Amino acid sequence: MDLLRLRSFVESARLGSFAAAAEALGYTAPAVSQHIAHLENELRCALLLRGARGVQLTTPGTVLLERAERLLAEAHIAALAVRESAGQLRSLRVGAFPSAAQRLVPDALASLRADHPGLELALMHFEPPDGLTQLAAGQVDAVVGHRYPGVSWRCPTGVRTTRLATDPLMLMVPDRHQLASHSRVDISQLRNEIFISGTSDDPNRVALASACAGAGFAPHVAFETADYAATASLVRHGFAIAIVPRLAWPADTRGVDRLSLHVPDGGVLARHILLAQRTGRTPALIAELRHHLIRAWPHQG
Repeated sequence: MDLLRLRSFVESARLGSFAAAAEALGYTAPAVSQHIAHLENELRCALLLRGARGVQLTTPGTVLLERAERLLAEAHIAALAVRESAGQLRSLRVGAFPSAAQRLVPDALASLRADHPGLELALMHFEPPDGLTQLAAGQVDAVVGHRYPGVSWRCPTGVRTTRLATDPLMLMVPDRHQLASHSRVDISQLRNEIFISGTSDDPNRVALASACAGAGFAPHVAFETADYAATASLVRHGFAIAIVPRLAWPADTRGVDRLSLHVPDGGVLARHILLAQRTGRTPALIAELRHHLIRAWPHQG
């Protein structure tokens, strides 16, 4: 099977339409449709159901999707291994969530470029777990992601993760709040508070709800935003309180205090920062990237 056609199939299945897949791959929608038609003729079965709202996987299509992702990942790994053995691996494409892209990854990439002056670097923004699909398909070489407590997602076939660091979820309160003078706060002390958080499926909101459930209550979220600068402004004006990852702590925090937040088992509420890569032998550049990311982490306040 042709890898180009497989990539069109994977992207169409992932994004739900030929038009979206074409935009992601840099083709035209008719070209993507033709790629799928060739695959279906070759395999003698329908892989995608076409409809007014896009495409959906058939049962054979579902079977092919997992194997196609694995084939594309293996093909990319093979190309990387050959290029590395020939001394031709001169580019690295990294995906990262916004706060890591702002405060962690640039330091690591700068160190990497200092070691490899001719290295071509690219950075793309992804919110986990979205970047993992692109990683499996070979569109990026590594992804810096996060996993919040209470949030679960499955790595695509051909992708593995390693932990880089633990990022505490800090409590943000107005500097005039009754808890502002405390060095640490237990989640149970927040039972009667009003919160700011993301929408119901936002990882921050899921982690907040999970931690509060462990203390026997549900949080009252009256203000919904995933923007931490907006969160800080709302907290500063005394509307509510919030949990904010240390890495994502806003630059302008006038009028707010940052407190350590603990859960019922006595541990600190935190998310894990992860580096995702494809399975198999770790290319030297990915190993160096991981080293520089770990070195950059302690400097984040």
